[in-house]
Amino acid sequence: MRRILAVLLLLASACESNLDLRPKMQVSAEEAFSNRENVYAALLGCYDGLQLQHYYGRNLVIVGDIASDNTFADGTKVEYYAVDKNSLLANNILVEGIWADIYLAINRANYMLFKLEGVTFLSDAEKKDYQGQLRFLRALHYFNLVRLYGAVPLKLLPTLDDLPDYFLPRSSVEEVYNQIIADLEFARLNILNTNPEKASVLAATALLASVELSMGNTTSAREYANLVLQAVPVLETSYKDLFTASSEPGSEILFYCPFSASDKNRLAEYNFPQTLGGRHENAPAGVLINMDNNDQRKPLIASHYSSKYYSTKYSDLTTGSDRVIVLRSAEMYFIRAEANYQLDSLANQPEILSDINSIRSRAGLEPVTSGTIKSLRGIIEREKQLEFAFEGKRWFDLIRTNRAIALVPTVTQPYQMLFPIPLSEILANPNIDVEDQNEGY
Repeated sequence: MRRILAVLLLLASACESNLDLRPKMQVSAEEAFSNRENVYAALLGCYDGLQLQHYYGRNLVIVGDIASDNTFADGTKVEYYAVDKNSLLANNILVEGIWADIYLAINRANYMLFKLEGVTFLSDAEKKDYQGQLRFLRALHYFNLVRLYGAVPLKLLPTLDDLPDYFLPRSSVEEVYNQIIADLEFARLNILNTNPEKASVLAATALLASVELSMGNTTSAREYANLVLQAVPVLETSYKDLFTASSEPGSEILFYCPFSASDKNRLAEYNFPQTLGGRHENAPAGVLINMDNNDQRKPLIASHYSSKYYSTKYSDLTTGSDRVIVLRSAEMYFIRAEANYQLDSLANQPEILSDINSIRSRAGLEPVTSGTIKSLRGIIEREKQLEFAFEGKRWFDLIRTNRAIALVPTVTQPYQMLFPIPLSEILANPNIDVEDQNEGY
């Protein structure tokens, strides 16, 4: 991070609990940590990193579906077609942009963690709360990086300039995951915040469940999922309300990115068809279009206008103020079901079906029973695909379960399950060269 730290202060409305995102000031790095107001503003600047266009502001969410069997490229952006075909080059703008934006967000967190060490006017509990939130963010950032690119440079200190000393080689996948777990365990022990716009103990626990499942630690994944579901035992009554920007986020939403007219995302624009004012870059594939017409989720996943199908989960074309959900408790049902399946599918079948039917019930669908399903693993996979369509999770699920080659026609080789290391990183980083590129690229 450069010596001038741009901070975004979110001013609370006088009569509403929602935070209004408005730029207030730019301060020097020294001033940013001189008083409580500026420290809080710096913290919110770290959350602002999630809103970058190649991150949750648009492209990470789109890539998580368009690389999979969920959606296909149907607009004018050639970089989306390359992801859709799983035919990526190291200089693809999405390969480059996602890497750069996530490392920018990591550097903000690292910089603030570094500067907090010298802050004396916060109580120990307050400081640890901030540190816990920052380490949650860093864990989330690295979790996204390691699943997309594999082994990546593990930066835990701020980068202050472009000197060679700040460039690191790739750390192993295991080392990255170990740091993710360490950060999240610290977060679980120290975060005081409970607002879902920022990190919380529940959000850290939910993210740990997902991380442990990705690592193959099914017992731990189930334990963390259980903890979340004990704290949040019911789903939002209406699936639609989860994605209605005008409604308050319910308890199912554990962590989300807020947006506003002055700090917007463009997901609605990129999903809606041209005839409705969108670009239709990211269109639902047949696997979503052909979902049960009685499924109450379908209007949000595969709505229809003229000859085009599109998602309405993000519907604010005017201001781009739709919230982007990162974690919700519904995913814990699937994590627990998948963990139970891997641990003992026969003995755990009643619990697995109960979790799946909790999701189906809200969707207005009949429960599945042991006598009506052909494949227990298949029903878990299919139900999660539908529940989280257009939320950027499908590609990661296919990679974790090693199902991409079987289900995505354009994925024919194992190397395609990772993105290439960006060309710009190879050219700039003296500790990463062409020989260090991911296999196949």
